[in-house]
Amino acid sequence: MSDRPTSESSPDRVQSRIARNSGWNRSDIVWERWQEEANRLLRRGRPLAAALRFVAADFVAVLRFDDRDPRRITSTANLGFALRLIGLRWPARRFYRMAAAGWAEVPDILGDIEIKPRARSSLFHLRLEAKHRAAFRENRIARLRAMVDECGECLECLLEERPVPHRLYDRWLGEKPPIYDDARKLLGACLLIASR
Repeated sequence: MSDRPTSESSPDRVQSRIARNSGWNRSDIVWERWQEEANRLLRRGRPLAAALRFVAADFVAVLRFDDRDPRRITSTANLGFALRLIGLRWPARRFYRMAAAGWAEVPDILGDIEIKPRARSSLFHLRLEAKHRAAFRENRIARLRAMVDECGECLECLLEERPVPHRLYDRWLGEKPPIYDDARKLLGACLLIASR
């Protein structure tokens, strides 16, 4: 099996089209895909291939994302992870230190993120959200803030080479939202941080 990025299958093309129609650009889509693929390769015991994906995703982040974008911080942390995979522990610490310092600024952007309405299980829930949109937003921001705090703890643990106290990639697999908005970008930045 080749380590080259796979061509888009039909479901991937559909998801890309949905993301583009929601305002995401190609860089947003590619970054998320490469981070997912790198984490998947790690799980399959292919660390070198994973490291190459982390480097490629960082290249996209540096060229295309704003300095305050949390996905740049995730890319920095994952470069540290890639360096650690090939045995370069001290340079890896430098990347983790930069990521941990940058992550301290992430809570400041929470008030500015776009959160699109979520599909609910019933008409009752849809009406409730429409009527109390501000309360739903506050609740969602509180959940995201808690996740940002957990990921800050994980970055500190990665810096100190301790086991991370929270699930990251596994949680992404279960919680990846079908809505393409800023909340998904932040969730990806939180849960696509590489760890073992």
